[in-house]
Amino acid sequence: MPLHTLPPGPKGTFLAGCIREFSRDRLAFLHNVARDYGDLACFRFGPRRVFLASHPDLIEQVLVTDAKHYIKHFGARAYMPVLGNGLVTSEGEFWLRQRRLSQPAFLKNRVLTYAPVMAELARDMLTRWQPGESVDVYYHFSDLTSAIALKTLFGQDNPGDRKEFLNQLHHAFALLSDRFRNLVKFPFWIPTPRNVRTKRAVAYLHKVVDGFIAAGRARSEPGDDLLSRLVAARDEDGTRMTEVQLRDEAMTLYLAGHETSALTLTWSWYLLANNLEAEQKLADEWSRVLGGRSPSPEDLSNLPYTDAVIAESMRLYPPAYLIGREATTELELGGYRIRRGDTIFMSQWSSHRDPRYFGPDPEAFRPERWLDGLAKRLPKYAYFPFGGGPRVCIGTAFALMEATILLATIGQRYRFTVDPGAIIGTNPQITLLPSHGMPATLKAR
Repeated sequence: MPLHTLPPGPKGTFLAGCIREFSRDRLAFLHNVARDYGDLACFRFGPRRVFLASHPDLIEQVLVTDAKHYIKHFGARAYMPVLGNGLVTSEGEFWLRQRRLSQPAFLKNRVLTYAPVMAELARDMLTRWQPGESVDVYYHFSDLTSAIALKTLFGQDNPGDRKEFLNQLHHAFALLSDRFRNLVKFPFWIPTPRNVRTKRAVAYLHKVVDGFIAAGRARSEPGDDLLSRLVAARDEDGTRMTEVQLRDEAMTLYLAGHETSALTLTWSWYLLANNLEAEQKLADEWSRVLGGRSPSPEDLSNLPYTDAVIAESMRLYPPAYLIGREATTELELGGYRIRRGDTIFMSQWSSHRDPRYFGPDPEAFRPERWLDGLAKRLPKYAYFPFGGGPRVCIGTAFALMEATILLATIGQRYRFTVDPGAIIGTNPQITLLPSHGMPATLKAR
């Protein structure tokens, strides 16, 4: 049977296609395209042809069945000035080698040993909080998960100015996100104001990460953290990773090791602050199971409502809201021809709001939906906050355990109310950031 040429989709303008609509509000654009044009839609960004796959079977075909025929898409590659050739952006045999070297730090038994550090650093943060204080909880959660990532993954206790590092990181990603929106992109060697600002921010980030690596090399004995493993790792021919390779992996894993959990905590508390019934159920579970102490690994299976809150938060506000792949050869998808170079988008933001799988009110925050076996009934790729296939997030178990431990440790001491008049919006960059932070008032539990 001959393949259809193109599925339906928005036309946009003659030259730009739909890039302006996407740039204006990418979350609404993705959701509307999936709703209005069905399981597979097509549109253009300038001359580039993009498909949006929204059915779980199509997503599985791209991420699993045909995975070897796809590479990361142009949007992911746009972040290479910051992430370099790390796990998020690298391809082929090089990616596979780096993944194998990094994997031991994220195996379940290893991840469980990080639990005491997570709880200890959370309690340390709580000593600096006062009831009635107004804080940006997103900043505090980012600072906390940054400290946890540095300690568990890099063996670092004194990371320097984390606030400046996070500011420069977000600044660099914002500049690169702006660059992505522009049809005309000047090469980085041309000193435009945006390129100069981006290179300055990246140089600062590289300097800090180089310091992590130097500190790891300077230890009298190698540590048991990921950085020590990467420093000591050798190829079959005996060669070590270059300094650039080490920096790229350290930068990527540092970002992946803290940003997802910080955002999960931030959006969870935002949703709970607007749903007092769910918050009370959560507090009741903690009182019954934990009695005021931080969770241990043995407690994790006894906190089903906590798990449900985290799953529901990542459904509605997935830290990774969009993933994409680029075809390396001609393929078929949903009865349509995919050309070499075509891009396939798969959006957690839109897929997680599909009423076919999440009921007639998919926008509602209802953790209870996960308590009756929904996860087992769902098609595998109806819910995919950590991606899937061979390139599923390496830190999934780390992020979920961290979110549970921090949510329970902090939540037994404090509840939050979002400050009156606060403008809470989304800022989709490489992850789904709150556009103006998350200003909240601390209230003692």
